[in-house]
Amino acid sequence: QAIDEINNEPDSADLLIEEARKHLGKPYRYGGKGPKVFDCAGFARYVYMHLGYSLPGGSGPQYRLGRHIKNTKQLQRGDLVFWQGRSGSGGVGHTGIVTEVDTATGVFRFIHAATSTGVIQSYSNEAYYARRYIGATRLLGDRRKPPEPLPARSKKSKRQ
Repeated sequence: QAIDEINNEPDSADLLIEEARKHLGKPYRYGGKGPKVFDCAGFARYVYMHLGYSLPGGSGPQYRLGRHIKNTKQLQRGDLVFWQGRSGSGGVGHTGIVTEVDTATGVFRFIHAATSTGVIQSYSNEAYYARRYIGATRLLGDRRKPPEPLPARSKKSKRQ
């Protein structure tokens, strides 16, 4: 388990992902809220519940939560990610949780409850997901180490 560099407490994202991975292989069922079966939004809701978050039960309502992250290179572990549904109608229809991010390319790995396979991990650059991606939101705090303060600049004395 990783330790947060700033406050020496367990990292929320690590705890979240650890909980999510406990459910790999569990079957998909529409409306499933866990712990034996899940749909995608029910899975995200169940996993986040273990950190004390109360999420709504649908992908659309979940997309309206938190801070939107526009650039996938800025995603962090634990962020919620969203796609159009299988119909491709344009609305939010699928939810996942980011587990890894390549900040150089913006490709990310996520865990989710997929209709055909149940709870699995997938990559954002898989064709099915790449063409349906809508966006991401952050519910957990920003976990990047704050930048070091700039050294004080010496003031040149003004001579008249």
